Amino acid sequence: MSTEIGFGIVGAGMVARYHARAIAETPGARLAAICRADAARADEAAAELGVPCEASLEALLERSDVDAVCLCSPSGLHAEQAVAAARAGKHVLVEKPMALRLADADAMIAACRDAGVRLGVVLQRRTDPATRALHDAIRAGELGDLVLGTATVPYFRPQSYYDSAAWRGTWSLDGGGALMNQGIHLVDLLLWLMGGEAEVVGASGGALQHEIEVEDCVTAALRFSSGARGAIVATTAAAPGFPHRVEVYGSRGGAQIEGDTLIRWEAHAETPGERAPRIRPGGLTPLAAGPAGSGASPTGIGTRGHALLVQDFVAAILEDRDPLVNGVEGRRSLSLVLSIYQAAGLGGGHREARAAGRTSPCH
Repeated sequence: MSTEIGFGIVGAGMVARYHARAIAETPGARLAAICRADAARADEAAAELGVPCEASLEALLERSDVDAVCLCSPSGLHAEQAVAAARAGKHVLVEKPMALRLADADAMIAACRDAGVRLGVVLQRRTDPATRALHDAIRAGELGDLVLGTATVPYFRPQSYYDSAAWRGTWSLDGGGALMNQGIHLVDLLLWLMGGEAEVVGASGGALQHEIEVEDCVTAALRFSSGARGAIVATTAAAPGFPHRVEVYGSRGGAQIEGDTLIRWEAHAETPGERAPRIRPGGLTPLAAGPAGSGASPTGIGTRGHALLVQDFVAAILEDRDPLVNGVEGRRSLSLVLSIYQAAGLGGGHREARAAGRTSPCH
């Protein structure tokens, strides 16, 4: 393999355009081809992105100029497409959620390991400078013993969002609603910041405002492996949409992130009379494109987070190391989302169902 990594994008929807721009912004990367099952729109996609458009995943994987694939297809197709790509010797960068079942996530991890290719998951909020600075400070003990972590996702999506594609809002291909599709980014951040795993103490959810199979509102109470407590609240029915929040509190201080901006971060003295340190977040650049960011629109984020993940993924391939968010890390947030659904009685047995004879469309 040369030092330039050729990418193929599976899918040609909104998120595929984020990946295309991220690849264009990454030194040592180039977009070689895309894949779209809708033959009537293949020429349109090829013209827009300036590369050949294959009609099937199999054709994309046969291309010698494709070293890695970005899976931007419906979530329910990720697992079989990732396994196929790994067996073809292609590195895999998959959009969140990486799969809809833990068994499928495990199959993806195993396939990439056995093929000697890298597996990365697009949970790009870990690249935010504010979040990374907070993560490092927590690991250094600057907040003391963690006692509470919360994630609030008060987003809004109109019914037209779910009606825009047949797979949206379905258990079989979307895998869930406000939590699996939108909130999983914040689930990942909360687990990453708090450390370890989390047990679901209780959960509730349902579709309150949308005509969809999945939930548009869910709440969950958590207990982390450290003993700290937590809570997750997510909805896509909070019109007109608000910035998400992640809050972490410890025995020596706490921090609040809103819409990817660190708005407050303070610590206090361990002993009376000791001067209390205060850590200020000045100079840290947010990822959000507007006041509500992705809270009001799925296009309400910039491409910077995706670009940083693609840059790291290229470096991981060339340096033969794990990417920033590898398959094991991607599985962690998926596991917690599924546990919340189980506790809330959401989803039934859809995660165990497999569509018989399903092929590998690109979508």
